[in-house]
Amino acid sequence: MSEFNVKAIILLLFLSICAFSAHRFGFLDTSISIINSPGIQRIEAISNANTNTVLKYDEKIIVDCRLLKLSRYDFCGVSIKLGAPEIEQGLDLAGYDKLALTLHFKAPVVTAKIKVSFRNFNSNYAVAGDDVSLKFNSIIYNPNLHNATVVVPFNALQVDNWWASQYQVGLDNSQVDLSNISLFEVFTDNLTAPGEYQIAVHSAVLNGKLISEANLLKLIFVIWLSSAICLITLQRNKLKIIATTDLLTGLYNRRGISEWTNKFLSMNKPHSTLYIFYLDLDDFKKVNDTYGHLVGDELLIGFCTRIQRYLDTMPDKRFVFARLSGDEFTLITRGVEKAELTDFAENLLEVLTLPISLNEHKIMARASLGIALFEQGINTFEDLLARADSAMYYAKKEGKNQYKLFDESVSKDIFFRKQTAEKIKNALADNAFHLNFMPIFDSHSLAVVSVEVLLRTHAKSLEGIGPDIFIPIAEEYELIEKIDLWVIEATFKQITKERDFLAQNPLIFCINISAAELHNPLFASQLKALLYLYKIDPRSIEIELTETSLVEADQLSIDTLNEIRELGIKLALDDFGTGYTAFSQLINYPVDCLKIDKSFIDNLDSPDSTQATMIKAIIAIAKSYQLKTVAEGIEHRAQYHYLTEHGCNMMQGYLFAKPMIWKGLKNFLEDPDIFKSRLLLIDKTVGNKLPLKL
Repeated sequence: MSEFNVKAIILLLFLSICAFSAHRFGFLDTSISIINSPGIQRIEAISNANTNTVLKYDEKIIVDCRLLKLSRYDFCGVSIKLGAPEIEQGLDLAGYDKLALTLHFKAPVVTAKIKVSFRNFNSNYAVAGDDVSLKFNSIIYNPNLHNATVVVPFNALQVDNWWASQYQVGLDNSQVDLSNISLFEVFTDNLTAPGEYQIAVHSAVLNGKLISEANLLKLIFVIWLSSAICLITLQRNKLKIIATTDLLTGLYNRRGISEWTNKFLSMNKPHSTLYIFYLDLDDFKKVNDTYGHLVGDELLIGFCTRIQRYLDTMPDKRFVFARLSGDEFTLITRGVEKAELTDFAENLLEVLTLPISLNEHKIMARASLGIALFEQGINTFEDLLARADSAMYYAKKEGKNQYKLFDESVSKDIFFRKQTAEKIKNALADNAFHLNFMPIFDSHSLAVVSVEVLLRTHAKSLEGIGPDIFIPIAEEYELIEKIDLWVIEATFKQITKERDFLAQNPLIFCINISAAELHNPLFASQLKALLYLYKIDPRSIEIELTETSLVEADQLSIDTLNEIRELGIKLALDDFGTGYTAFSQLINYPVDCLKIDKSFIDNLDSPDSTQATMIKAIIAIAKSYQLKTVAEGIEHRAQYHYLTEHGCNMMQGYLFAKPMIWKGLKNFLEDPDIFKSRLLLIDKTVGNKLPLKL
């Protein structure tokens, strides 16, 4: 519940208590004096033929009566006309609930009584020319038996039976009704003895509430109900805004842009040209690693501001801008025609050529764009975004900071990837994968200390499609977890099968897993279960992840790595140096080994000394963190010599051995001639150092 809602409820509760208390303590009371009311039209004495009456009216009303002789019904008193002069228009007294009447009554008999009547006009039963037809809402009492002021509650009033009988009024209209009182009368009730009578009305005050307690409670309930509906509606709208808005940039988030696009698509406007741009910032991870996430967030805000300013220069076009996640954005355009598309995309990239000024830095924020057109056959935002995403992938692959329109070539690639994903599924079902093993050597003894487990397939449908192609596709189509488990279990089966051999030739098996496993909460427990099932010593297993898999590492990723380490398994960072991980961040990752990427090894003989410097820095940092280092892709003795000289612990590459099936690996490990050739390699390297152009 929001703070505003809490405050509103507290205010409503306070006002409700105040209103109820005000009602109970009389602050909502209302009153009107009948004999002094500005609504009085006339005051007159009333009596029958046997009675002489004299009316006096000043501050009070006094009626003196003399009954000369008795008849069937004798009376005298005062009648006050209320409301308009016409009998049909009286006063609405329904809002009052009692009458405070102060009068004195003198009569020759102590049992004489007074009758108080409120006479109501209603066209259902009253006739304008017949005053007696007005309903008698009356009460009869003996004033001499009460205090001077008598409070008459209106629920004590009754309709005169003689009146209902005489005018044949039904039950519905014979109930007390004070909604249109034309006459208020105080008179004697059937004088029973001749003599002098006097009625002195000192005051007649109607008392009531501005609102009854029942109606007040109803009103409070209605206010609470209305307020609850309003608060719920406001909260719902606020939650909807929160749910569809990116908190950092204030743009639509993925859900918001999805709802907007799906609504547009459902309207099915064939004549509306709609393009979607998928924008992905280039090398944004470098900014976070170099300057920190706060500066990274500041850059994202600056990037959005820069794009929005450009869009504001085209008021005749309509744009919807959204942040999907991280450094990924989408821009939907309406009104940009196909002939304008190239200029629009180029100008969009052009506005990003200048650095963005932040509080303390100026940083470039270039982006790669993928563009897709809304066409027939596209039914959802995800369909449209998938096309733009595929086009953006090509823009990245072709060098970044450029745009790519989804076209037939991109469509063919999507079709290829879908087909390949299906082939991978079939290969898994048919057990059409197998393992190769690439030896890893100790730099000084050249003894094989471990092997990298490599996945290969003999499925004919995947012929010519290597792991570098089908593994990313498996990740894209969420097949990689099955592949990872297959590789791990196949490796464990091989270890179990070769226990005797491995007892004589101990090896560490290095198994590559996908970055997706870092966000798989079940992976560590699945790995533990397989270790137990095949009775594998966890010290003989090393799990390898590419450094780039830690680009978006979060706490869940770190927790998963720690769970793997707690099993006794070692962790290695593969392709280190290509993922732009700051060396200082290594302390956050529970790894044991860094594998220096082959791209650094290949360029050791380059006139540019950058690669050699990088290798020395990686080895030095690894030593400071007490990590082992493995150099990948060793193909020349000069590379081996340089790396050995600078302290690299282990090496692998075609100079020593190529990947091989298990049988080939066993022969390789058992063949003494091969071991001699490795020793000869050391001798030649030490004795005849090849010059390196560094």
